[in-house]
Amino acid sequence: MPLSFVKYHGLGNDFVVVDGPLVDADRARRICDRRRGVGADGLVTILPPRTPGAAAFMHIYNSDGSVAAMCGNAIRCVARHLVELRGVPGPTVVIDTDSGPKACTVHRGAGGAVEAVSVEMGPARLLGSEDFPVEGEVHHATRVSMGNPHVVLFEEPSRARAAAVGPRIERAVDGGVNVGFARPGPDGIDLVVWERGAGLTDACGTGACAAAVASVAAGRIGAGAPVPVRLPGGTLFVTVAPDRVGVTMRGPAERVFSGEADL
Repeated sequence: MPLSFVKYHGLGNDFVVVDGPLVDADRARRICDRRRGVGADGLVTILPPRTPGAAAFMHIYNSDGSVAAMCGNAIRCVARHLVELRGVPGPTVVIDTDSGPKACTVHRGAGGAVEAVSVEMGPARLLGSEDFPVEGEVHHATRVSMGNPHVVLFEEPSRARAAAVGPRIERAVDGGVNVGFARPGPDGIDLVVWERGAGLTDACGTGACAAAVASVAAGRIGAGAPVPVRLPGGTLFVTVAPDRVGVTMRGPAERVFSGEADL
């Protein structure tokens, strides 16, 4: 059966968004294929909510068919989809995820155009440090959970570095892990993320939050104010609460096109 979809992206991290039912993992892989399918970093299915007060539940397949519990860029796209195309009253909507419900606020500018979406990402958990040996180098990482697993390395934030080291560290953790290469400074954080199940992407919302949490914990940036996190696809603004638990992320969500996939 043809599958109706809308294509979105958040800073180049792109998604095929469908209004249920849930497809299987093999079909998700075919749809995400950039040469033979629609092409995306993930396929997001909007399903009925699980908790009172929520507007919907967000299910995410990575491009390799694995399931992600949470995705910061995807949830901004879903929030915009719900408010603009589903007619869900805004500006704030609650979206259920496998890492719990998240409150999202759709921000409009002049003329009512959507400018950004902010997400209350919920509690971050610092899980300590871990060393990862890779080809004679030892990479010192901070482990952070944003509802999905991350390690943050204060190393050169380049695509080449992430492509060379990221896959090895991803596979070194049971179930895989997202690997962020971060350089915090007085004017923000430069970041490249090797994403579990997707590889190099232009942006990673939960990765930006994990990098900010690790940077605050290390005393490299301050808490309580928005911090620009510069990714290859653009900039997200992340605020880590003074208790280092609450995290808010703000960034764009762009609708690109709609269509049907007969895959």
